[in-house]
Amino acid sequence: MRFGLRTQLKRRWTPKGIRPPGSTRIAYVWTYLYVALSPKQGQLQAWFMPDMQQTTFQAFLDDFATTEKCLLVLDGAPAHRSKLQLPEKVKLQLLPAYAPELNPVERLFEELRKSISNKVFTRLEEVETILTQALQQYWLNPKQLIQLTFFPWMKQENNP
Repeated sequence: MRFGLRTQLKRRWTPKGIRPPGSTRIAYVWTYLYVALSPKQGQLQAWFMPDMQQTTFQAFLDDFATTEKCLLVLDGAPAHRSKLQLPEKVKLQLLPAYAPELNPVERLFEELRKSISNKVFTRLEEVETILTQALQQYWLNPKQLIQLTFFPWMKQENNP
């Protein structure tokens, strides 16, 4: 997921006829949040990375290499479709185009976007700090992550 210094504007409640106050910033400086999660167990790992290139994604996979079998569900981003050296116990499942509702991590990203919306940042470190604080609640309370990402159709499947 890409996050940056550009203000993410979201709806705000104000009395009728009153324009909501707020500042915005347009800057094209980005950081990327890579997330691996287990919807069934409520476990979450996150990395801030500089880009979304094949080499960076490969470094993420190598660092993520697990001792247990793992299925990574991915969208169609170019880095996800590139030729990768997969760790032995990791399998990839590419989602069909335009189907974010099938990817559990998208629900988490939706919640993370709320934590940085309507805020103006001057440095990427500020964005990373806010996102880390938002992620903290899921690290401390796995049930909250399960509730957010463990979709009903997953409960019926025999996933590895």
